[in-house]
Amino acid sequence: MLASPVRALIVAAAIVAPCATFPAAAADATAAKSVAPKPATKPAASSSKPTQPAGKKKSAAAPKKPLAPPVPPPPPPVELIGYVVMPPGAFRAGPPSGQFDDAGRRAAAPRFDSQPVQGVSSIKPGPTGGAWWALSDNGFGNKWNSSDYRLCVYLFEVTPRTAAGADSRTALQAVIELSDPAKNFPWRLTDESTPERLLTGADADPESLVAMADDTFWIGDEFGPWLLHFSVDGELLGPPVELPDNLRSPDHPLVIAHADEARIAHSRGFEALDLAGDGKTLVAILEGAVAGDPPQQRRVQRYDTGAAKWLPGTLIYELDTDTMSVTDMSRIDGNRFVVIERDDLRGDAAKAKRVYSIDLDKAVPGKPLAKKLVIDLLAIGNAHGLGENVVPGAPFRFPYLTTESIQVLDRKHVVMVNDNNYPSTGGRGPAVTDGTEWIWLELANPL
Repeated sequence: MLASPVRALIVAAAIVAPCATFPAAAADATAAKSVAPKPATKPAASSSKPTQPAGKKKSAAAPKKPLAPPVPPPPPPVELIGYVVMPPGAFRAGPPSGQFDDAGRRAAAPRFDSQPVQGVSSIKPGPTGGAWWALSDNGFGNKWNSSDYRLCVYLFEVTPRTAAGADSRTALQAVIELSDPAKNFPWRLTDESTPERLLTGADADPESLVAMADDTFWIGDEFGPWLLHFSVDGELLGPPVELPDNLRSPDHPLVIAHADEARIAHSRGFEALDLAGDGKTLVAILEGAVAGDPPQQRRVQRYDTGAAKWLPGTLIYELDTDTMSVTDMSRIDGNRFVVIERDDLRGDAAKAKRVYSIDLDKAVPGKPLAKKLVIDLLAIGNAHGLGENVVPGAPFRFPYLTTESIQVLDRKHVVMVNDNNYPSTGGRGPAVTDGTEWIWLELANPL
């Protein structure tokens, strides 16, 4: 439970989210030439082949048909068994927000009177049944337009609609705002006017969450990229942990100050993070490639939280040819994980949203990890009719650009959530503002 009511804002009013209705997501080869043999002036001495009669041509070979591309195996059977939508436009207490554009220019007035409840970039089971920790991203999409958005971890109570017909709802139980009162962050923060030193979306970009057994949180960031360690009250417990070799993004303070060069592209940092089977080692997969690495390969790094050091040996995760990003991971058991990879398309245009399983114990040095397809997010069964406005018999699609959260419940069940990047559109229609969809999936083939 929350250690301090001062740092955790308990929200009394529930945010009720009935399942919202959305529009339907909607060469032939050349024949070989025959050459008639010239009549011999003398009979052939001996031959094992019959002689072609004079004046009669060989019959033309039948045209060769081009080889068809191999047919990929059908995706593993997966069924939608739970569904709830937190609609866009939900807000929590806090100062006005959304006053800056993508270049950091201040508008005459903020767009919103308070803080939007949005941008779920990672989830973990909460302290009680039905409760979920949910990490908010940096606000409105980049460093420059989010300086008035307060970084936080939400605590939701979530009830999905199931085949039993229960009403779905989400209730916001608490908000833990992230802060740095001990001044562990070595660079100037956006707002240092209060002793709490609350962090904003211009200071860090939280993308992945691990809830530890000691009631602390590890958060993966993309601005550094950094690993950030917080108390259950949201206070930063130590300096940001840099990547090995100090690999940095264009949003790192030293790169902005021209004191270093970026080797990781913007928004390609610690998108995927979870705890290994030993309960102390963080496993992180970078969303994007490091400069000089093959474009489809992603580095897998391991950080020992007990010894406070990176473990030697970088592992390799390799994307499919039609995907662009690794966006989350969750442990199955031991050192086996599921990993989300996706393309950069959304809605009807989405072509590749997949979940694979990997086993770190079977890693071969210098070789990409073996992976196995376990979920095709564009071909989910909807036998219970939970996916709204889906034609009977048609699959349920989870076609969001930002399919960013997954949690394994057991070997046959996972929960997934999209980051709606409020007020973005496109997941359920070009003009439809994205909601935050929570989906419960049942796998026919155990992980």
